Amino acid sequence: MLNQIRLINPTSKMSISQQCLLIAKGDIDEAKKLRDYFADVMTDLPTVDQPDPTWVDNTKNALNGILSWGGEHQQGLLQIYEIVRGMTGNRLPPLSLTGMAAETTEAPAAALPPINEE
Repeated sequence: MLNQIRLINPTSKMSISQQCLLIAKGDIDEAKKLRDYFADVMTDLPTVDQPDPTWVDNTKNALNGILSWGGEHQQGLLQIYEIVRGMTGNRLPPLSLTGMAAETTEAPAAALPPINEE
């Protein structure tokens, strides 16, 4: 039983209860004594385990990290772009983040002819 106690992973009160019941081989009184011992020592454990984050949560956190990093290093990135632009003989268009915001707010001109309804 002592070897099995080392395998207990106390992530929550519920997980300790389940693991103690497995160690005690279904003996509820023995499991309760073991669980009470751990519960007295670890008072700050949550009641249940937190669910694992979904891939949507992971993707959202990663994108937020990338965007915040880009915002923090905006000036450095613009300087690198200008250096590369200078090395290519100014073949790249000038980059202005404030100009990009103004361009995206304007509606594009319609190049399609009007639709004739008959």
